[in-house]
Amino acid sequence: MHVSDRNLMFPFAYKFYPFGWFHLIYFGLVIPLSAVFQARKFRSKPLPNRLKYFQMTALTIVCFGAASLACAHSEGITLFPKAVPTWQSVLAGCLMYAAGVAAMRPRWRAAVEKRARVVHLYMPSNATERMWWIVVAILAGVLEEISWRGVQTALGAHLFGSAWLGVLFSISAFALAHAIQGWKSVAIIAVFAIAFHTLVWLSGSLYVAMAVHVLYDITAGISYGRLGKSLGYAPETSDDVPAPV
Repeated sequence: MHVSDRNLMFPFAYKFYPFGWFHLIYFGLVIPLSAVFQARKFRSKPLPNRLKYFQMTALTIVCFGAASLACAHSEGITLFPKAVPTWQSVLAGCLMYAAGVAAMRPRWRAAVEKRARVVHLYMPSNATERMWWIVVAILAGVLEEISWRGVQTALGAHLFGSAWLGVLFSISAFALAHAIQGWKSVAIIAVFAIAFHTLVWLSGSLYVAMAVHVLYDITAGISYGRLGKSLGYAPETSDDVPAPV
């Protein structure tokens, strides 16, 4: 499968290789359904040790990213074109980052004030946790863009015979993969996914979307940590670590 350097959403091929089918099914069905199941269990289980959770999340993202890179190689999907992002796409990325942070700050504060359980998973409270959160943010920003905006979108476009349906398929699965954050957050994440896809279309590559994704995740985690300290968020935790989704 070849994907043009200008737009990662338009694949041209006649059949999938096994890795392609695996990626479609695992990222399109298994991960989202597992996330919905984990979200239901999360409401009644003790909160995990945060540092262990960050470390397990980092490992999980690396494994998922490795699978996506292997799939891209198997299917001939171009993930790293030589095209340099235009200044317009870089500007669009800066605006998206600023708008996303500005729009979400009140929601972050409200979640901490309400003592939302899920906030615990994104709230580094000391130097070690902050370091690991930054590692998680970098891995997520780079590898999730490869998995969802790069590989899964291209595979979905070929499967459905439509770039738009491929994008919709990827957006839906990506949003549901974050079901542990709650259904309102799933809708918000779908909006973010649309914005990331737009950045990919504007820039002709994943680079701008990756940068914005990394910066936003770092900002969100550090902001949650500061809010948790200032508002006295201190839930009881357990050493059990649920599998990240």
